[in-house]
Amino acid sequence: MSSEKPLVVDLNNKVTPLMKEHMNDENGAHSKRLLLFDGHALAFHSWFTSYPNKVVPGFFKMVSDAIEKHTPTHVIVTFDPPPPTFRHKLYPGYKANRPPVPDGLLEDCERVRVRLESLNVAFCTVEGYEADDVLGTLSRKASMSGFHTVIVTCDLDLLQLVTPITEVEVFSQYWPTRFFDVAATKRRFGGIAPENIPDYKALVGDKSDNLPGVPGIGDVSATAVLQECGRLDNVYEDLAVIRESRFRGAKRVASLLATHCEQAFLMRTLTTIVCNVPVDIDIDGAKLQDTGLGDMEVDALEPR
Repeated sequence: MSSEKPLVVDLNNKVTPLMKEHMNDENGAHSKRLLLFDGHALAFHSWFTSYPNKVVPGFFKMVSDAIEKHTPTHVIVTFDPPPPTFRHKLYPGYKANRPPVPDGLLEDCERVRVRLESLNVAFCTVEGYEADDVLGTLSRKASMSGFHTVIVTCDLDLLQLVTPITEVEVFSQYWPTRFFDVAATKRRFGGIAPENIPDYKALVGDKSDNLPGVPGIGDVSATAVLQECGRLDNVYEDLAVIRESRFRGAKRVASLLATHCEQAFLMRTLTTIVCNVPVDIDIDGAKLQDTGLGDMEVDALEPR
């Protein structure tokens, strides 16, 4: 029998032996705390909440505030690559409804990367994959190495990554910042577990990404279907279960599901964050104490 400790993430909100190993004895806090940043999310937020529009000062102010709030031991920033990604290749209409990137924003993002490099902050981009996929891969690797992880983003899609030791902080131009653990994520999605959010979005679609989902199925029907069957695979194992369910419109929903089976699974592929991206970055080596972030003066980052 192997002497290795099982790498278990318990989705029932229980603390596993692996988690205990990386907690301080006195207060139960994790000794290894990773803060992951959705770099382009910070960049766009900084750009659209400043006048004149610029990225660098707001970006690093958000990084500094998050570090002060979450007291991480390790920090990594991720960025999106230029399109296309594998999702565009699977579905050419993916994000086709997005407006063009404002002139100057991408140039400012490059200034952010230069500054991160000068501060010895780990950051990465993986060709063909979105930052979400890199965040998913890093958070999974971190969990297996005993980290408690917080992901900072504006994207609710990342809630599918939430576990008892991976949480997501969501900022917005329009709403107060929200923090999602497993319980808060379930409340946000009508009782649906984080790992089943792609199943839900496969059915209802995602307007922000130009994904139609299954025509004719909305939030109420999708929630009822998943509460009945748990996940999409179970739904299609026996559509009679849905057809005979007691929620309103069950027969109509079962018919729609039968008609659009192929599209439903395509939508789930598109809405599922990939967690095995080939990321060449050492999480244990991304120590906050080895960066210049602690000595950074945000006000001095104003471009001249």
